Amino acid sequence: MTELGKRLKEARIEKGLSLEDLQKETKIQKRYLAGIEEGNYDLMPGKFYVRAFIKQYCEAVGLNVEQTFEQYQADIPSAQHQVAPEELSRVKTRTKEVAPKNSKVLDALPKAIIAAVVVGVLVLGWVIALYINKDDKEQANSTDSQVESQSEQSSDAQKEDSNDDSEQASTKTDENKEAEKKEAEKKEAEKKEAAKKEEEKESDKDESKSKLTTVEGAANPGTYKLEGADEFKLELTATATTPSWVGVTNGKGNSFFSSMLQKGKTETIDLTNEQDVKIRVGFAPGVEVKVNGEVVQYPSDPKQNVTQNVFIQYDGSEANSES
Repeated sequence: MTELGKRLKEARIEKGLSLEDLQKETKIQKRYLAGIEEGNYDLMPGKFYVRAFIKQYCEAVGLNVEQTFEQYQADIPSAQHQVAPEELSRVKTRTKEVAPKNSKVLDALPKAIIAAVVVGVLVLGWVIALYINKDDKEQANSTDSQVESQSEQSSDAQKEDSNDDSEQASTKTDENKEAEKKEAEKKEAEKKEAAKKEEEKESDKDESKSKLTTVEGAANPGTYKLEGADEFKLELTATATTPSWVGVTNGKGNSFFSSMLQKGKTETIDLTNEQDVKIRVGFAPGVEVKVNGEVVQYPSDPKQNVTQNVFIQYDGSEANSES
């Protein structure tokens, strides 16, 4: 067994995964996974597949792919594509066959015919350019006259509208002005009342906001208690380039999520009907955990302990009875 194989096997056992579990996760046959752990690469279809399978193995058990490849590069075969000598010889043969044919065709064309064709194309282009310039000038003159006519009509219409507005403004009575003033005061009062009600609603929401507190002296470090909440919503967001495996189970061992979380992806899980939840993160620096929108702090520094466990205790009976 190679040093790389030992490291991969230790990471798999640490996550509590068997070779059958890893086969379901990576879609790689169990015998290939066992061959990687034993350093027996002769079982693989080729060197390229060895590197690809090792990469998927690392991602599944939460190991950094780039760091692993760099640290154990002596145990990983290099994959280089080599072109067979027969393929190179066939390419050279085709090149030699095509080149003489093209040169013969070019030599067969009389220079006089080529010159005549070039001159004909130039003359035709010159004639077409003359017609295009003539049409553009006629269209430009027509457009200018239309713009001037429309401008005059628009100016007359604006003058008429201005005169009408002046007459209407001068005929407005004091009674209409008073009615408009009262209507404006009424709308202003309604806006103030609506704003006051909105502030009261926001105040009520703040008072009934849920709390996530640390349980001191709990059997498991990183245990939190969720209180005053009508629901239990868990959000898992991958923030790093390196994918991370995340598992979510309840106190009975039922799984709600067990998969690799790719960068930028967010997984939302409704756990309102659960009382005890365990969240296991394979690569903690790259995953943000939220409960009802509140960020959950890991029990230890993620840079020191890459794999983290978080426990949430939730009793929604009180909140549900109040609602």
